[in-house]
Amino acid sequence: MTIPNPEDGSSLPLTFLDDGTVGLIPVVGTVLVQDQIPPIDKAVFAQAKHQFGDDFGVPAWYLRSVGDDTHSIAYANGDHNDVASFDQLANVIGLGATWRIGDNIRLSYDWGQNRTDFGRFMNGNTIYNHEMGTSDFDIAGRSNGSTPRFWVARVDIGEADTDQPGSWNAFADYKYFQHDSFFGGNGTEGVPDRYMDGIKSFTISGGYVPAKDFLLEAFYTFGAKGIGKRDTLYGPEHFTLGDYTRIQATFKF
Repeated sequence: MTIPNPEDGSSLPLTFLDDGTVGLIPVVGTVLVQDQIPPIDKAVFAQAKHQFGDDFGVPAWYLRSVGDDTHSIAYANGDHNDVASFDQLANVIGLGATWRIGDNIRLSYDWGQNRTDFGRFMNGNTIYNHEMGTSDFDIAGRSNGSTPRFWVARVDIGEADTDQPGSWNAFADYKYFQHDSFFGGNGTEGVPDRYMDGIKSFTISGGYVPAKDFLLEAFYTFGAKGIGKRDTLYGPEHFTLGDYTRIQATFKF
């Protein structure tokens, strides 16, 4: 097909495209698409816990999605697209530990992996061919990454009890979630989901009960950085997210 060069090569919008005299002109290029981790519709979950004395406990758990639809993902490879298909989203094993120090301090740690081909694909990287000294980045497919894992270390002090005015609590944690080790709905209240997928970050928080059935809380998440690199039209790049603050009040009635 011969592509015309109308209006003496002007870069302005073509004025005659709407009059029906010219058909569609194909354009070859690259489209950036944001990864979307599908939600888990149904899953089986099992957990076992063991207590070592009064102050130290260890849980182990397993989560596996069932009845997943087949998910097909197209990705660029030269002048065409390759397609990868997956029918298993989650096959997650997790371990944890909690250690109570005295009456007011708790240390906890959680670790897990999503051991699926889908997880390793999402945790991978686009392959770029780049000629040094130029702005040309040719896409040559995708390479799988390692099995995506997560871990969280946390310290809690005190306990805010809405039945006890004047009680308080505070915590600090460090979170590390590789891409596709997280499936949404983190339950932390103070951290949005987008700060949990392929991100490492710190959070500090405090809560106070000024009156019975009334709880005030504040959360501050900072140092949020991508664990891997984000694809762009000009190669992969590291990225960061801004700090996130949340203040909330809860009243029981």
